[in-house]
Amino acid sequence: MTKSFSILGREIFRVERNRLGEFTYSFMNSDTFHDNGKYLKLSLENPVLMTIIALRSKIYSQMEIVHVDSNGKEINNSEFVKRLYQPNYFQSKEDFFFQQMWFLSAAGTNYTRQFKALKSDIVPSALYNLVPDQIDLNKSNELSGFVFSKQQTDAVGERKIKYTMNSTVIYIALKDIIPFYDLANGLTDNSFMHSQSRVKGIFRTLNNIDQNIKSKNINLQFSQKYLASNKSDGNEAIIQESDRDDIFSKIDRKSLSITNKNIDVKHLVSDMKRLFLDEQFSSDALTCLLAFDMNKDVLNFFGSGGSTYENQEKGELRYLQNSIITTANNTMNSFSSQWGLLDKGERLVAKYDHLNIMQPVINEKIKSLTELQNMIKIGLENQTITTQEAQRMTSEMINTLKL
Repeated sequence: MTKSFSILGREIFRVERNRLGEFTYSFMNSDTFHDNGKYLKLSLENPVLMTIIALRSKIYSQMEIVHVDSNGKEINNSEFVKRLYQPNYFQSKEDFFFQQMWFLSAAGTNYTRQFKALKSDIVPSALYNLVPDQIDLNKSNELSGFVFSKQQTDAVGERKIKYTMNSTVIYIALKDIIPFYDLANGLTDNSFMHSQSRVKGIFRTLNNIDQNIKSKNINLQFSQKYLASNKSDGNEAIIQESDRDDIFSKIDRKSLSITNKNIDVKHLVSDMKRLFLDEQFSSDALTCLLAFDMNKDVLNFFGSGGSTYENQEKGELRYLQNSIITTANNTMNSFSSQWGLLDKGERLVAKYDHLNIMQPVINEKIKSLTELQNMIKIGLENQTITTQEAQRMTSEMINTLKL
């Protein structure tokens, strides 16, 4: 006898029993999940994964974007910045980047399609993120060698993916797509055009969470039921119909059967705490948090032993600095490269200094600059540095601190 178990319609592991009653268990090949876009459905259904990605996307989308020149000076009224704040007819800047981060987190890769009214246009007229599970790479990612010449680059740019939109198949050239990667592209064979999803590494843990929730639900249902066994000796008093009605009215529960037999009634679930379902849930949730650069100071699934406010504040700040800002910088570099800004020494920069959580960092930067200026003042008074050196040192510190 063979029994298969699946999640989201996919076979995860198989149980087989032979004629001797012996069981064997085997996990199915994970290659069946090669299309990372399929994880999008899981990200919308698993409560832990959905919560993690929602928080990640919310923080990420709160960035402020500026256009700076080669000296780090802001370029006002940048058309590139305006486009990112108004990417398309349907989305705001926050919507667009929330969606982008969700696709990155779930599928590992996000493709942004840019529309240009004329080929000569530098600034796109619209930007749209493509839904991962509607993308067919159409063998565009299959390469037989390295790409290094302009002719090869142009040839790859003409390759087209297939994108399904409301049952309509659209062919989109790679040159019209800006790719973004969560981990990194090229980690596996034929993956120059896509990155592996973090979800792949925690898929079995997410399945444990799914089964945990089902188990808890089943046990909660069983907690309303009882098991009765016969203890009759044949000498019981007969319960009259009026007695039966009186019992029902007092307990307001007709799901309980009343009998004249002498029976022993036991609760089907005597102690749910012994199942340790909540503890298992919290442990699995922590595994998922770590996969997304978080910990319980950032997002707490534990019923007790929560973080202090100070630890939460420090945890959130570390997460913002070490994960969110890194991804935001990578995103801005991709836009800057695609639109030719890096060739001119310019770039787009994502900033989070306006968030309350960044205030301690700003205070430390101001403190460092103040200490330097006090040192410079003493140096000028003692004539150990010149005015030009003082100006250079101050300018370098401001650029270093990014004030």
